[in-house]
Amino acid sequence: MKNGKRKYRPLWILITLATLGLIPDIMAQDPAFFSQHLNNQLVYNPAFAGNRKIPGLSFLTRQQWVSWEGSPTSTALLLHTKLKNKNAGTGFSLYYDAMGPVQNAGLSWQYSYSLQLSENNRIVLGLQGELTIRQLELSRLQLVDQGDLLFAEDPGIQLQPNVGFGFNYMAGKYSIYMSVPRILNSKLSPYEGETSEWSTTTRVFYMGANTRFELSENLDLVPSLLFGLSRGHSPFIELYGLLDYQKLLGFGILYRYNKTVGATIRYNHKESFVFGYAYDVSLNIMHYNAGTHELFIGYNFPFNRTKTVSPRRF
Repeated sequence: MKNGKRKYRPLWILITLATLGLIPDIMAQDPAFFSQHLNNQLVYNPAFAGNRKIPGLSFLTRQQWVSWEGSPTSTALLLHTKLKNKNAGTGFSLYYDAMGPVQNAGLSWQYSYSLQLSENNRIVLGLQGELTIRQLELSRLQLVDQGDLLFAEDPGIQLQPNVGFGFNYMAGKYSIYMSVPRILNSKLSPYEGETSEWSTTTRVFYMGANTRFELSENLDLVPSLLFGLSRGHSPFIELYGLLDYQKLLGFGILYRYNKTVGATIRYNHKESFVFGYAYDVSLNIMHYNAGTHELFIGYNFPFNRTKTVSPRRF
């Protein structure tokens, strides 16, 4: 028992520090969010870099609140793989977001390292570095009061570096993770002297869990729970469940507390290509838009797959 306690002590110290040290200072804006994040959790947690046995490439695109002019759009391209050191992984992400006159383009790098706590328990620690290019095109706005000097010219481009971290704890088929993808606060307003609390980005703290239950020989249930904590906003809570048939075809439903309901479909083609589609509607404004569409395309490179050697070679 003493050895067991010593083995798990670093994990509980890490969880305690993360919870007590970060929560009192949590602030947030709403960053780009994808409904199909289970397909590639690297979007929110650098600890998922290299979490597959083979390299993976993912493309996600999301068109939010279709039929609204200037509605948010988000696109991300992600690549990650294990390194030669099987305990380490790395990943790279390119993303582009636009909402009205605001455009963000960025590049991020992730690194993870895995620690085996016991035969069935493992923790993965992740770090992230990011550089965002933010542009505000005021000339695209249609002004009510023409000639307003505040909108006379575009303020230009801002470069905003950031860092983040996260961890993922796995016990058998269960996974619990926490992350702060962006720790540093970045300035939103292009104007000098702006001190409003709404003129800066702020930290978002994510905590989630998922697992897999075998319902029958061919059918699995994959439930997940995701929390997002921020200052000035009610907690973000998402419940998601996926029915997975032979790990080939999946149907899922999601519910974000008091915000969104939606459905997803996923198809795995020969363990190489993964296609996914999600549709959701916002409960509070569903009468004013045509919902949100999201597309996911993934490709698993076959470089590290186990190959069968012909008996003639023995």
